Amino acid sequence: MTELQVIGAGLGRTGTLSLYMALNQLGYNPCHHMKEVFLGPHPDRALLFRNIWENPADVDAFQRLFEGYKSVCDYPGCMWYEQFAEWNPDAKVVLTVRDSAEQWAESAENTIFKSHKVTSRIKRGFIRVLSVLFFDRFRYISMIMERTHGVNPIDPKTDLVKLYNDWNARVIATIPASRLLVFNVKQGWEPLCEFLGKPVPDTEFPRVNSREDFKKFQGQFMRGLVLKKAVQLVAVGGVAYLGWNYLPRYLKLVGVMRMINSYVKVN
Repeated sequence: MTELQVIGAGLGRTGTLSLYMALNQLGYNPCHHMKEVFLGPHPDRALLFRNIWENPADVDAFQRLFEGYKSVCDYPGCMWYEQFAEWNPDAKVVLTVRDSAEQWAESAENTIFKSHKVTSRIKRGFIRVLSVLFFDRFRYISMIMERTHGVNPIDPKTDLVKLYNDWNARVIATIPASRLLVFNVKQGWEPLCEFLGKPVPDTEFPRVNSREDFKKFQGQFMRGLVLKKAVQLVAVGGVAYLGWNYLPRYLKLVGVMRMINSYVKVN
């Protein structure tokens, strides 16, 4: 079941994109990261996430989602670190962490859980409508996330500091110490390479996805999505317009042609 060699169990905003780039550089590529969900070409992703939501034991859905990947980190993969560790008994687990739970909560609240700050019911309702219309795969990930954590991370009442601490404690309690590295990306290559048995590269450890990087990527993705949806709506509207205005004429012409053919056959 899957071919994972390294499993990232750290939550989003714990340096997971830096880990993603590091694992790819160390040969554990391709690595699955949330950016794969945004940009990856998998045609059935929304359906497979729905299958996992409805049946968490759907091994086939996991296999199809993560087939071909040698490593995984960040959401949504980190939520299934226990299953991945069981299915891949030789894989090693990396728990990325921040300097403090408060630092992580503040970062997450301003990026991946930004709607955590939205207290208006109208605005939150608008966000839910958008997720249904345009972000089906993310809607299922959000529901799986809530089930995994036992709380909704974007609910303003959720204590994100507690969520972070509880998650890290859970990982440490469920993964044997011999298979686990608790890792802050500020530590650089040495502890990661020693843990994985890899030589230290002669390049700097990747440090990416600052808050500014995240917002830039999010903006680019949203602009691309809006453009794509606009083109789709224009295309649908054009087809509807042509159908409404010209289909009756076409059907009338077909009827006339049939009458002529019938007349010719009779005579």
